[in-house]
Amino acid sequence: MPERVTTALEVRWGECDPAGIVYHPSFIDWFSIARMHFLSANGIRYMTDFHDAGITVVVTDVSCHYARALRAEDQIEVSARLLELSRTRLCFAYEVLTADGELSAAGQTKHAFVANESMRPVNLARVAPHLWNRLAQLPTSTVADA
Repeated sequence: MPERVTTALEVRWGECDPAGIVYHPSFIDWFSIARMHFLSANGIRYMTDFHDAGITVVVTDVSCHYARALRAEDQIEVSARLLELSRTRLCFAYEVLTADGELSAAGQTKHAFVANESMRPVNLARVAPHLWNRLAQLPTSTVADA
């Protein structure tokens, strides 16, 4: 199971402001793409494993530090890794690198497991033990591992 999963993307014009510089919320969208790729690369499919089991993974917190501007058509890599996992929450860390390997942004997202119907927090080990057992096998890293 990979500890870090990297996704290659090209900055699209629609992700930029009128000056052609990436609009800051685009980074959060890229974090989401990288997170889904991390889960998929580790054998977890969001729709079939979470949603179809009645679980939604909601974002409870987002942070992003912007270090270098990007423009339309720039080639980037967005990496995701799992920092924390509990029966009720997840935390991911991300890095956005330029084609030259320069850091453009770094951030984190925190998530909670909630029931689809009630949107109330759930203990994943209780409501979906098979899924919890699979998630518990995922590799986690620390911020210092970046």
